[in-house]
Amino acid sequence: MAHLFESIPHAKETIRILERQNALILEAAGEGIFGLDLEGRHTFVNPAAGKMLGYKPQELIGQPSHSLWHHTKPDGSPYPKEHCPIYGAYKDGQVHNGDTEVFWRKDGSSFPAEYTSTPIRDEEGRLLGAVVVFQDITYRRQCEHTIQQFRRHTDMILQAAGEGIFGLDLEGNHTFVNPAANRLLGYEPEELLGRPSHLTWHHTKADGSTYPAEDCPIYRAYKDGEIHQGDDEVFWRKDGTSFPAQYTSTPIWNEEGVLAGAVVTFQDITEKKRLAAQLLEEAKLAEVTRVLGDIGHDMKNMLMPVLSGTDLLKDELNEQFPQLIQIHAKGAEVSYANSLDLLRMIEVNAKRIQDRVREIADAVKGVTSPPHFSSCQLGTIVEGVYDTLRMYAGEKGITLHIDGLDTLPFIEVDERRIFNALYNLVNNAIPEIPRGGSVTIRGWMETQPDRIELAVADTGRGMPPEVRKRLFTPHVISTKKTGTGLGTKIVKDAIDLHHGHIRVESQEGKGTTFYIQLPISQHH
Repeated sequence: MAHLFESIPHAKETIRILERQNALILEAAGEGIFGLDLEGRHTFVNPAAGKMLGYKPQELIGQPSHSLWHHTKPDGSPYPKEHCPIYGAYKDGQVHNGDTEVFWRKDGSSFPAEYTSTPIRDEEGRLLGAVVVFQDITYRRQCEHTIQQFRRHTDMILQAAGEGIFGLDLEGNHTFVNPAANRLLGYEPEELLGRPSHLTWHHTKADGSTYPAEDCPIYRAYKDGEIHQGDDEVFWRKDGTSFPAQYTSTPIWNEEGVLAGAVVTFQDITEKKRLAAQLLEEAKLAEVTRVLGDIGHDMKNMLMPVLSGTDLLKDELNEQFPQLIQIHAKGAEVSYANSLDLLRMIEVNAKRIQDRVREIADAVKGVTSPPHFSSCQLGTIVEGVYDTLRMYAGEKGITLHIDGLDTLPFIEVDERRIFNALYNLVNNAIPEIPRGGSVTIRGWMETQPDRIELAVADTGRGMPPEVRKRLFTPHVISTKKTGTGLGTKIVKDAIDLHHGHIRVESQEGKGTTFYIQLPISQHH
């Protein structure tokens, strides 16, 4: 018995030490902590709780909790204590916690609180009250609000951006996709999320060959952590079509500096490439125009002495040859006739070149001469073409024939343009014909009474199918070493200007025939 009494002071000291330790813990705790009895009155309050609620701890002891700091909801409406989860802990014996409540300070202000209300039981398990632990989460709410605002702002940017934007994880699957990306790739919202990027829209190269994922620069961004960008890729739409894309693939790093994926921005540059090509063509055309202007100016200056010299030579011949003819000089009369014929050809063609040079000058100044239609005979035009080319054809051993043109009626044409068209056809044919061959231009009335048809036929080498197929297209090429392919364009443009049609038949080793249909009248 004496031993028992001796131990009582020791037990009391132990209890005082424990109570002191608990008090120190409560005083040091940063969270608010207080106890409630079964009536909801405060049984203890730590300094942090008093400070957060604006009270001295002793002010709260014995006072009802709910009516002091939990009386009103966040929206300002009254908060019945029977609905209070904190009050419920010492009624139903369950642990209650949450972070959607507000606690009210002594000065009438409030703060958002995160709390846990835990029931207190005695040794027999009887409910004695509750202990409430809480903290002011104003800063957390501010951070959450800032994050929400940032997310809303980011989402607004993603929604409004004209460029396609999406995120990729380390497996290359889409983590987010903005509306522009869905629209450009032809997918519905949410349809791309979680799907592999490369296999979906980057699987094939521009030439149609398979595009291995390991060669993909966009894929490499979330593998090597480098920024990759370019404008030489094609992206594939859901419907199987593709478009040229300009893209930037930027790696994403998490807070620990570990590679977490990539964000890709891209845009369809079809129009950009078209405009770039157009600007390039315009630059080329401007340079061609400048060069043509210089050439035309020089040709005009060089033709003047040719024409002047022709006149002087004609005067010299007229002065000398009649005397030789009178004294019966051998061959003088034939030589005189041939010389006059050659001079006439030189003069006629020099004047034709002058006309063409004037056209170049007008074109450089932005003036295009309109067609000048007049009634004439095609036979006369063909004779002019043959006169110009007869010497060239003779040197090559080629004969020039006309068939049926004298039976054709007068026809409305721009004589200069039809001359140029027929000249190009015959001039192109001559070097392709073996010696002893021929070119024949024949004409007849079509079955339609208002149209005629011409055929320009040669006995040359003929055309291979690939040349014939492209003959009247923008992709025409010349098979001659110094050719440009412009001759057939001149022919096609001239026939189109007359509302006519042209077609070609050719067989290698057998020759080529151009068939031209022209209306007799240009009045429609």
